Amino acid sequence: MKKVIFANRQGFTLVEVLVAMALLMTLTVGLVGLGQLSVRASTTSRLRVKAMAVLQGTMEAVMAVRASNFGNLTEGTYYPVISEGKWSLADGTEVVEGVERWVEIYKIQREVSCGGERICPIVGSGGVVDPVTFKAKAMVKWDERGKEKREGLESLLTFWR
Repeated sequence: MKKVIFANRQGFTLVEVLVAMALLMTLTVGLVGLGQLSVRASTTSRLRVKAMAVLQGTMEAVMAVRASNFGNLTEGTYYPVISEGKWSLADGTEVVEGVERWVEIYKIQREVSCGGERICPIVGSGGVVDPVTFKAKAMVKWDERGKEKREGLESLLTFWR
């Protein structure tokens, strides 16, 4: 009769232990990488949301300036400030919560002749300056993992609400 040596073994072989450890290490490395990716994506998302909130707030402040004091609008680069409960525009740019913001205000030109229309179309050049309409471009800039990111909103500011 033959004797079976391994028939009633009670433990794991070294190869089985090594295979299990390799699988565990592979899963661990994958999960750590996934966690790092998740943290990076969350940080990027948080920065973008903050920048978009600053951008939207900047444009809303510009619209408030337009509504309260259109006659004082002039071309230039500004940032909104509030004083004594009213919005106004100060020269230059401003950093809010790590996001730089500014508003560029331009005069616009309209076609000289508009074929019977009440309001002539806007043209890039060669027209006549419209004294009651400006273009406002609100901009934000921030650093996202070493890269500069920018977003902007544009609107026409008119004397007629």
